[in-house]
Amino acid sequence: ISAFGMFALEALKIVGMLGKRIGASFAAAHAFFDLFDRIPTIDNGSNKGQELTNFSGETEFNQVKFMYPTRPAVLVLNKLQLSIKSGQRIALVGASGCGKSTIVQLLERFYDVTNGQLTLDGVDIRQLNLQWLRSRLGVVSQEPVLFDLTIAENITYGLENIPTDEIILAAT
Repeated sequence: ISAFGMFALEALKIVGMLGKRIGASFAAAHAFFDLFDRIPTIDNGSNKGQELTNFSGETEFNQVKFMYPTRPAVLVLNKLQLSIKSGQRIALVGASGCGKSTIVQLLERFYDVTNGQLTLDGVDIRQLNLQWLRSRLGVVSQEPVLFDLTIAENITYGLENIPTDEIILAAT
């Protein structure tokens, strides 16, 4: 009886551990499916929105606050005030985690501002056609990626019929 009792206790212990693992698996699966069921706030496939005819590129961050949806308690940008004039080139520099990439993601409209306003040529970025907007932005990331192409082909990647003088201008 003693050996049988020990065997039964060991079997119950294993069943208990399996039950704990199954419960954790259900919780992980639930979180996974919640992610897939989530409806994005920004429709990447939308063709709606305004396309500016005389686009100059003047950009204004006006008292912009931003928190990532997954971390609503962490204020990433707090009352950012930034004006970028047409034709002006800027570099965002700073310590890791200070919001440089977030600013670019807001410009590309991967996220919308939490408070404040982000405008291009005086128009709220949320009113613009998303494909039109993204086709007019050029970003050089912290880790530049070069494809196995010529320098000119890397500069014009995804574009067609770009005059050589424009490629040279972009490279300088």
